[in-house]
Amino acid sequence: MTYIIILLGIIALVEIWRMVLNYMPINQKRYFKQRDEGVSKMIWDLSFKVFQTRELREGIRRLYDQAKNRYANLETQVQNWPQDKDEGDKKRAEDEMVRLKRDIERHEDQMKSLDAEIDGKQSSPEHPNGVTGINGQIDSLMELRKMIRDWRKGL
Repeated sequence: MTYIIILLGIIALVEIWRMVLNYMPINQKRYFKQRDEGVSKMIWDLSFKVFQTRELREGIRRLYDQAKNRYANLETQVQNWPQDKDEGDKKRAEDEMVRLKRDIERHEDQMKSLDAEIDGKQSSPEHPNGVTGINGQIDSLMELRKMIRDWRKGL
């Protein structure tokens, strides 16, 4: 019974302390500590986003490789098409090659856009202002975190 009373007393004291902390005026040191923690969490989020984007790119690359292999096989079949086989099958194979060529180009574009999302791009005719990649954002946040930590040391 006394253990229960002691535990309830501890819980009550912790809750009172939590309430006091919520209503205490915030000072600069505490504020910048919270900012530092927030920036660190944003860096973690962006690192996770880079990982997920790379996983997605790897999946697209696998599809790209499969399409390239199928295209090469069909191209070989069409070039070595026997005279006694049906011409309709050859036309279907050529149509399949056109479709695979379009898929290959689409996969290349997707991989380029994912690479630009991760690493960024310099300014070009397509992107006059360039593209800031996730890695660039992480670098900027790391610089910001260093500035916040230097500022906190001076307080």
